[in-house]
Amino acid sequence: MTTIVKFNLSISVAVIILSVASISLLHKIKNPESESSNKQTDTSTRIAVLNGCGRAGLAALCAEKLRSEGFDVVNGLGGNADSYDFNVSVVVDRKGDFEKAQIVGKKIGISDILDQRSDNPYIIEDVVVILGRDWDTLKLFNEETKE
Repeated sequence: MTTIVKFNLSISVAVIILSVASISLLHKIKNPESESSNKQTDTSTRIAVLNGCGRAGLAALCAEKLRSEGFDVVNGLGGNADSYDFNVSVVVDRKGDFEKAQIVGKKIGISDILDQRSDNPYIIEDVVVILGRDWDTLKLFNEETKE
């Protein structure tokens, strides 16, 4: 091989390497969410938070914490469950996407997930969180919220 051919080949390889590096760098700049983060964000999961134990302001506190983590809480400051007799907090899958329910459950610290799908077009939430009397053991709540 002549010196000119070797030189041209070396330049071609260098250009390819620089091109790949540039594309990779541009991808990271345009897509910062591709880097790992401690904050769970899933704005595509619509969550309703319900108070199932009767502690005043609990659903609002949970809704606020979930929003700060990037979740879409669709029922404002939360609401009340049909009763205050929930001893254990639960996550309810309303649309048949168990993975979304698991992500929410993991973020809050709830392992009990119920499948309660509905075809009702007026139900917009994917997941319902019902806070029970065990709310103070959930990882979403820290020591300063306990009485």
